[in-house]
Amino acid sequence: MPLFPAVFLNGHLFLVSTQLSWLSSSCLINKDMFMALTKCKECKKEVSTSAKTCPHCGVKDPGFGAKQKLSGCLILIIIVGIVMYFVGNSDDDKAAEATKVCSNTDTQCNFDKNLIDAVTKCKPLVERSAKYEFEWTDGMLDPMFSHGRIDSKKNQLTFIGDKVKFTNGFNAKMTMTYACTLDLKTKEVVDFKISEGKL
Repeated sequence: MPLFPAVFLNGHLFLVSTQLSWLSSSCLINKDMFMALTKCKECKKEVSTSAKTCPHCGVKDPGFGAKQKLSGCLILIIIVGIVMYFVGNSDDDKAAEATKVCSNTDTQCNFDKNLIDAVTKCKPLVERSAKYEFEWTDGMLDPMFSHGRIDSKKNQLTFIGDKVKFTNGFNAKMTMTYACTLDLKTKEVVDFKISEGKL
């Protein structure tokens, strides 16, 4: 292989060609000239990392030994383990959430479990109770219902809140307290009360 004079220009190595007239100023570096080298797993002589066979002893994949195979398998096992951890946990959480059973006397459990039903069925009742305009003051961190009272004998839960303001005849806004009783078996509203004032 003939040697060409090399020139460094702005951090790049250029080989000056004297044999090719049409590329007389510079040519690109051949990637085979600067390959990474490793030791052959059999004869321990230096070979290219991309060599299919060792030029000295003829063994296949000379730069790919047991350590590389072991580290590749270990990385694959870790990746599969991480994926299984996240996929498995999400299924377990969904199953636990779906099979959540509350006792008749557990107010907080029944409150959390039936809150969406209470909001969707009671909010229209509160809004229809306004003679003039109304304004909700609830939010993501401050829900419509803040309290609950359970009647375990009747299997009913009363949801209580004060997150609405009604406008009166003098255009003044008054905070209203409302109580909506939900039958826990049928998920229907069995009683509704609203009055002026805060909790």
